[in-house]
Amino acid sequence: MYYDFFNLKEHPFRLTCEPKYFYLSPEHTHANAMLEFALIKRQGIMLLTGEVGTGKTMLVQHFLSRLDNNYKVISINQTQLSPVEFLQLLLLELDENAQPGEDKQSLLDAIIAELENLHQQNAHTVIIVDEAQNLCHEILKLLHDLSQHRIDKQRVCTIFLVGQNKIRETLEEPEVRDVISNINAKYHLGPLNLKEIRKYILHRLAVAGGHKSLTIDKDVFPIIETYTGGRPRLINVISDHILTYAYMEDIKDITAQVVDRAIEDLQWLPFGVQYGIEQPKNEETFQEERRRSYKVIIRSGNRIQGEFFIRKKRISIGRHRDNDLRIDDPLISRQHAQILQQGRTIYLRDLNSTNGTYVNSKRVDIAPLEEGTVIKIGNCHLTFMRNSKATSGNPAPNEPMLGFAATRH
Repeated sequence: MYYDFFNLKEHPFRLTCEPKYFYLSPEHTHANAMLEFALIKRQGIMLLTGEVGTGKTMLVQHFLSRLDNNYKVISINQTQLSPVEFLQLLLLELDENAQPGEDKQSLLDAIIAELENLHQQNAHTVIIVDEAQNLCHEILKLLHDLSQHRIDKQRVCTIFLVGQNKIRETLEEPEVRDVISNINAKYHLGPLNLKEIRKYILHRLAVAGGHKSLTIDKDVFPIIETYTGGRPRLINVISDHILTYAYMEDIKDITAQVVDRAIEDLQWLPFGVQYGIEQPKNEETFQEERRRSYKVIIRSGNRIQGEFFIRKKRISIGRHRDNDLRIDDPLISRQHAQILQQGRTIYLRDLNSTNGTYVNSKRVDIAPLEEGTVIKIGNCHLTFMRNSKATSGNPAPNEPMLGFAATRH
């Protein structure tokens, strides 16, 4: 990719949680101090909230990495469960050899027995519940009961509820007032300010080995703040795209003009601005665009599943419904790859997918596409082609192009 071009040892802006890249901003420092306070004081339940992409998961990983062997850490990130399913999961995390049944009280008794056993061994249990905004009232009450269980006046576990702002609204509802009354430690993680955005980007570049291999004009950072709202996850996405654009254009000085062009390719609006509803094109305009566009032919096994016409400079491919080309395949990541048009060249770019993106059987980070190139992602093969004429029987312009993916895979 652009590693060699910028003298980088590795990818500086991956979306995965890698502790060495964690940047401890003042906001994250305060939040970390609250986590430590809650654990030292055995608060029972501590609430950590923040909007999507503010770095909650990375902060928790940093916090856990500093704990010693006196703590038993349980992490749960499946929260759209029934109370019985949640208790079964928690029991298995405590004891992988357990054989959880279906009775809720028996499950709760077994969990308490495990917590007491760990306490007798001088191991305090830390339970991290991520995506806590999805928890139902009954599970919140069960967690509250667990957090109140004591031996010799000492709590046997500390529970950290980590989630989006919705969890705060849920905890204010009458059904779970007992829970909120017992939460003394709370912290809301906010976005990075302009000064911290600059430090964050330079920190990640330094860790990746490229802090001296490129220059970034000071005018760049206000633009990044405008389009990301200071959310680290979005900063990673936009910074990665800026470096990709600069690499493809053979540019090592990152200026405001370079950033503007990269953002234009991403088709982003300033943070917080909503996209308007696209007006449908008439049939004549749609057919003309189709004749001039590129397309990929999608095959699964030996069967052609459909065609997808590429009529934008950037096409996202993945399992999540927000992608332009959605393919429901368990081997495909939520955001797996992109097809980018830069000048007269079309590129395929992997988005740090779990199982990789392949061009003509070779795993790639970024690669140019030519007529007939075969792309493999998950169990699907996509053949890249120039569309020479309109094909009858294709989906209407506003119809999801791969609706089949959710039902036939």
